[in-house]
Amino acid sequence: MISAAIYEMVHLAIETTGRAGSIAVMRGQRVLSKLNLDATLRTAASLAPRIDEAVEHFRAKGTPIVMISVADGPGSFTGLRIGVTTAKTLSYALRLPLVAVDSLSSIAAAAFVTNPEVAKLCVGIDAYRGQVYSGLFRRSELLPDAASPPSASDQVSANIAVFDRAQWLNHLESLPADLHFAGDAKPLASRSAKVLARDCDAVGTGLLALRAAAAMKFVDPLSLVPRYLKVSAAEENWLPN
Repeated sequence: MISAAIYEMVHLAIETTGRAGSIAVMRGQRVLSKLNLDATLRTAASLAPRIDEAVEHFRAKGTPIVMISVADGPGSFTGLRIGVTTAKTLSYALRLPLVAVDSLSSIAAAAFVTNPEVAKLCVGIDAYRGQVYSGLFRRSELLPDAASPPSASDQVSANIAVFDRAQWLNHLESLPADLHFAGDAKPLASRSAKVLARDCDAVGTGLLALRAAAAMKFVDPLSLVPRYLKVSAAEENWLPN
């Protein structure tokens, strides 16, 4: 049983998987505020001001934020660095507990919330250089009843894979025709009719963080690093052939 105290805890969820990102403030499973960042601005330029506004707004209302959560990867190298660094800095400076969750799981959780009729889906996001990050998710495993024991984060993360273009196309062909999808438009173009609209992925981050917090799966802000799952373009060019 998840402690009742968790449902009263107000926390800030940060997601910067792609070029923009989103934030949400939640009390337990209830969304108090959510915002998709401006995709025309660099994440670094839009994230900090929006977080500062959210923190000050809820502090003034007498409901200060008491936990930080962040999607730690996989995703855009630059976006993840900014999101994870911001979450670490807030956690350390404000002395708030920090939870890190899988990025693709966050996207899936948010999609399940806005599409209650969907029981399972495939998430695919652009990994750039012709690659795709993807994972398959079931609602019953990712977002069980709130009173149920939280899912183990390592079981969720083990579901994530990196595909090159040929592997991805073959993978898509192997999936059921009626499966729903969530994520980026580019890798999912051939399944556009089944791609679910994205609302605020940070809500998914917050929901998964709630379960992680209930299981006391907090992370040290000084040791948290983004999970890229592959080397950067610069590292790839540096490696010997």
